[in-house]
Amino acid sequence: MENLEIILEDFRKDELDRLIFEELRITSSEVKSSHFFDKNNGEDIEFHQIKSFQAILSPIGTGNIFLNQIGIGCSLNNVMTIFSFDEDVGEITFNFSERELFVGERTEIKLKARKIVESLLVLKEKYDIPKIRIGFEPASDDDSCLVVIGQKKVDLESTIEQIWR
Repeated sequence: MENLEIILEDFRKDELDRLIFEELRITSSEVKSSHFFDKNNGEDIEFHQIKSFQAILSPIGTGNIFLNQIGIGCSLNNVMTIFSFDEDVGEITFNFSERELFVGERTEIKLKARKIVESLLVLKEKYDIPKIRIGFEPASDDDSCLVVIGQKKVDLESTIEQIWR
């Protein structure tokens, strides 16, 4: 069993709170565990203690949230979300079991893939995300990356086929 990853690359830190709280609507009730380091107070903190992710990940920082469920086009269960930011931009990685996508009838799997890609395209446009990678862990490696959604216009059908193959 492998894990799939979706990586939002060069995500602007000043849009982070809006993405987490307004777009993805992550709440404490969905969080199984989390870990961040508050550099100002010199202590480990958890999701429910954070008022601003932009502030906690500044000037640079990393952290993670393990979620019961998240909606990215469709409902994905048991998702590890990893944040890694420098001064202005960073990566947000969603890591989950391939069973979340590749279980069911062919049409059902393709529909899930379509919903995920469509949702990512909306996020890309809304938050001006330069590149999104989808693949097997680690999707950051070209060998395990299935799809890169970059600056070129995306052919939805061929993108779904690349994931499905």
